[in-house]
Amino acid sequence: MAELLLPDSRRCTYFFLYDGSKVREEGDPTREGICYFYPEQTPLDRQELLCGQLAGVCRCVSELSFSPVRVLKLRRNKFAIRMKDDFFWALGCSAEVPTVSVCQLLDQLINLFCFYNGSVRQSYQLNSPEALAARWAQYLSHLQSGSSDLHHIFSCLRTIDSTNVDPLLLLKAALILQACQRCPLVLAGCILFRGRVVSTQMFPELTMKVMVHESETYTKVQRSSGQSSSSSLGGAVTSTTVFLTVSELQHLQSVPVDTDFSFQSTPLKDTTPAKTRLSRTLSDMPSSESDPSDPGSSPSPLKETDSSAFSPLPPQSSADPPEPPLSNGRHEAEEEALQEALQEACYHSFHSHGDAESQMLNEGDASGFEDKSHLNGGETACGTVFDFRGAGPELDGSSRGGHAAERGAPPLCCGALEDSPLVPMRLYMHRVKGLVLALLVEPHFLTDTASMEEVYHSSLASLNGLEAHLRTISPVAPGAPGPYVFAHFDCVQSTLTANLSARPGGAPERPFVRAASLLHSHFCDTGTLQEAIIRSAGAAVYGTRSVAQETYFQQHGGSLRNSGIPNHQDSAFSLPSKARHRLLKHGVNLL
Repeated sequence: MAELLLPDSRRCTYFFLYDGSKVREEGDPTREGICYFYPEQTPLDRQELLCGQLAGVCRCVSELSFSPVRVLKLRRNKFAIRMKDDFFWALGCSAEVPTVSVCQLLDQLINLFCFYNGSVRQSYQLNSPEALAARWAQYLSHLQSGSSDLHHIFSCLRTIDSTNVDPLLLLKAALILQACQRCPLVLAGCILFRGRVVSTQMFPELTMKVMVHESETYTKVQRSSGQSSSSSLGGAVTSTTVFLTVSELQHLQSVPVDTDFSFQSTPLKDTTPAKTRLSRTLSDMPSSESDPSDPGSSPSPLKETDSSAFSPLPPQSSADPPEPPLSNGRHEAEEEALQEALQEACYHSFHSHGDAESQMLNEGDASGFEDKSHLNGGETACGTVFDFRGAGPELDGSSRGGHAAERGAPPLCCGALEDSPLVPMRLYMHRVKGLVLALLVEPHFLTDTASMEEVYHSSLASLNGLEAHLRTISPVAPGAPGPYVFAHFDCVQSTLTANLSARPGGAPERPFVRAASLLHSHFCDTGTLQEAIIRSAGAAVYGTRSVAQETYFQQHGGSLRNSGIPNHQDSAFSLPSKARHRLLKHGVNLL
């Protein structure tokens, strides 16, 4: 295996958003259509050259082939492409990065922007390009930072190390979320601790979006007050407007919730509501007393977060009159009408995009493990791929030419670029020092004082206790390299378990990460492939995939017999049995 540095799969070489509606006439300068370009220090003439050439080639090929370009491969770089109306997105990474990872990064970036800002067109009508450029930079920085190479390859969530946490604490976190969800205005929630997931009710893509706001807020407070100021965060409550797609909203509303113990959102005037906590967790018991006094347990008013950072909509004024309460009949009628409208919208969206879903296919290569079965154009997980690697120099000013070969592959459906409307909701966040309770709530949750106070007070004591326990748990220091390394990716929960060190790109782990990247590409490219062994003269890595998981294993030490052709004495063929035996103690069952 060649000892070459594996490029950071999240450290993209280029990213830009180009608005073709601003460049209509022959004499219109290309720079007028550039909404954002990364790296920002790139000279303007080079920005114009790259944006103009890529946008021109992709739109020309799309019109000729009647198929949108999704991946554009050059000699040293590959670009994930997304086109919507007059907008053109392009994200470029090294050619060694798996194509599926590049496409996932671009989709996550666009979805993040739409989640916090709504429609791209409307956002650029309501905000200055400079303000929106700062948001693109913020989201791109978040997606690239703080993870290992394997996390970047699999685009997985960052979670706490559950092997070092008492299972009762994880149970308590789940019960807190269940109790909050009994409020009819709460859709779903998650609990985060120091930028990592403790428990979540949301699907991984939505959890990832919520983590961006939490991480940015926590970083700002630490930067302004210092590392020792986490105690000043206790009890802080903020909210911001977010936008969900119709499919995301339907997914959240389809989850059954036990509301037998839910409270009345609008209590009767003649009755005094009892202080019964929603969270029946561990030591929490019904009580008519107020919550115990604590530096972070005192009730705090709801603070509106900086809407200029996350939402194009103006912040709600505290003087705005609250929404009038609806009677049960009227509320049910309006909710039923909303459900019918959402179902009809999803029906049309499904049938108009039903053919757009393709299985996770991908092409990838890694120079450390020689695999030259490149595609010159065809179907991948990201839709239609156009390969310009053999067309001469890259688009660096020396050439514009290139021919494309493609087979009409359906494009991968991107949630933020679907024609379905975006539905405004609210993201309610209750911070207790390093712990955050994040809830997706209905817009009128903030005007329903009874619901908001009940959720706040019923979860406050439990959050304080959970934070105190998690704070005392010290992270496990990376130990010495063992006789083997492994990585286990849960495709359903989007989580990664591995015994690699915390240092990204460590020299002993580099061949393993490179092999896992290549095997992941092949698994995505071939839906029927379940097991594979990839090897060089000095090492071998075994990979296996099922519907719900992917596992990679490498055994260190031992004599390797490689005669150049497969033979039964090659130690690589014993890797499957060793992986099944050794990974059982890590909770990974490959039997």
